[in-house]
Amino acid sequence: MRLREITVRNTPPVRLFAVSDLSDVVVLAGPNGVGKTRLLERLLKHLRSATPNADIQGVMEMTSSNEAESWGGRTELDLSSEEDMRLLQSTLQANRRRMNWRSSLVNIESDRTIQKLQPLTFSWDMADPEDEDIPWDMMIGFMRDRFQDTVHSMFRMIQSQKQKIATRAVELRRQGRNQMRLAFGDPMEPFKEVFSLLLAPKELVDPSPSDQRLQYTLEGQLLDFPTLSSGEREVVNIAFDFLLRKPQDCIVFFDEPELHLHPELSYRLIQTLQRIGSRNQFVLSTHSPDVITASLDRSVIFVSSPLPEDTDNEPKNQAIPVSEADETNQALKLLGHSVGIISLGRRIVLIEGEHSSIDKQTYGSLIGKKWPGLVLVPSGGKHVIESFAVVYDAVLSKTIWGVDFFMVCDGDSIPASSPEEARAAQEGGRLCILPRYHLENYFLNEHVWAEAFSDMEQEGSWLRDPGRIRAGIRDAARDLVSYATALSAASRFRLSVGNIDVMPKNCQSKTVDEVAGLVASEAAKEHERVAQSLDEASVRGYVTEFYNRVTTSLDEDSDDWKALIPGKPLLGKFAGLTGLNLSRAKYLYLQAGLVSSQEPFEEILEIFRRFAES
Repeated sequence: MRLREITVRNTPPVRLFAVSDLSDVVVLAGPNGVGKTRLLERLLKHLRSATPNADIQGVMEMTSSNEAESWGGRTELDLSSEEDMRLLQSTLQANRRRMNWRSSLVNIESDRTIQKLQPLTFSWDMADPEDEDIPWDMMIGFMRDRFQDTVHSMFRMIQSQKQKIATRAVELRRQGRNQMRLAFGDPMEPFKEVFSLLLAPKELVDPSPSDQRLQYTLEGQLLDFPTLSSGEREVVNIAFDFLLRKPQDCIVFFDEPELHLHPELSYRLIQTLQRIGSRNQFVLSTHSPDVITASLDRSVIFVSSPLPEDTDNEPKNQAIPVSEADETNQALKLLGHSVGIISLGRRIVLIEGEHSSIDKQTYGSLIGKKWPGLVLVPSGGKHVIESFAVVYDAVLSKTIWGVDFFMVCDGDSIPASSPEEARAAQEGGRLCILPRYHLENYFLNEHVWAEAFSDMEQEGSWLRDPGRIRAGIRDAARDLVSYATALSAASRFRLSVGNIDVMPKNCQSKTVDEVAGLVASEAAKEHERVAQSLDEASVRGYVTEFYNRVTTSLDEDSDDWKALIPGKPLLGKFAGLTGLNLSRAKYLYLQAGLVSSQEPFEEILEIFRRFAES
């Protein structure tokens, strides 16, 4: 059985959640606090009780002929109908064998704490776990309570097989036979396969019921289960639990599959569970962009914060379907992301750099606990912002399902097709371009450097003297004046030229000669426009003006050069003078700057303050 459509009302903070045409994988996405887990819990509770509720409607459809037979030939059930809910109740509450879990529910909640195992008491008459009936709601309860049953059942499967083999051998001997067929399977083989699928090259070894412990091998070494990481133990617990019951035609509720897990391991776990059973429907609640992105061809539903009411006070649907072709998804791809990042928080700040870059470290340290609602998401270098116009229209200019996006760029990045567009974006408050060339330009305060070295250098060291530090940085900056000038000119004139556009208007139903003429005409206009933008006199004038401005600032020792000279190479030169590698030097300055009365990062703090309070 599977859910085809569902409507849930009044499950705070969700007022209305309504979806239809659900696939075999349903992903509920969204940031913390929007009510995903509560939705799962209420839906599970409703199905478990199989009692109509005015706040919950939906359609359950059959996935096996046995279900249709038990439903009196029906192929679907109305979850708001008392009669249909009685049919569902009879299906759910039917007796089941431990290893034949069909047409039921499975719950994998977020609390998957592995409890300490109690010893299994062995008896001479050890029943085969496969032949035992278990409570109809065993798989609907807490998963942490099933771990002991799972492991004990594995031990009992081994012991039960040994007893059956021994009993058969005695029986054959009494019949006067001296041979016995040994064509019996290994009950642990499926568990070994799943273990390797998840954790290769680690391999599960045959459990020893007498020792009552699970072990595995790695590079020839025999190790106990507690030596696995917490995430590895968790996925094995879930997979073994699933494998022991062999669910078919079930609805599997899985809250936060990524919890405690590496993204690759969580994705591998979901794939493994899908292989174990058949015709199961998975309903996942997740914050993982990886899980969301991998499911965009299924049913991905973003759960938004409560939306403004219509005039008739009817709540708006907080369930928003997301697809691969979604405009927002396509725009975020330009930034190296997918729509999955909407699950990270309600205020997402796109920054330059990678996850381990100085940008991420600096911004993260500055935000600290001041603005916990801001989530930093690195988006690579400035080359990923080339299509900013599309990104601005589809992402930064609006609130997307209750999530606001912001962007911080270095001063060398004008992520727009024109200065006017860049200014408009900044005036909207969602884009901020640093007033200085690079983020590293905020690492040039000589007083902060002196404070950073105060406990490292001896009295009299030039690294404890702000004046000598400034002179050292300024001398290094002089070598970069021509480089800075060329960079500034390249950026200025690239922006003035903009994109080349030779697309003509009214070009439908034309001959090849006519189309060629139209495109050639547009190309001529563009050639003239580019030539005017790159006029030699204008180029020389700008280069001379900028070069003289930087040189004057250095000669007069004003602070203008600290904003204009590219900070990345300049900081690298200074770090070389100190004898520290660049990474260590950045870390020292950052730690000193966070507590310094100089407040070297105040401009950046003000940006994040606006983002947090807007």
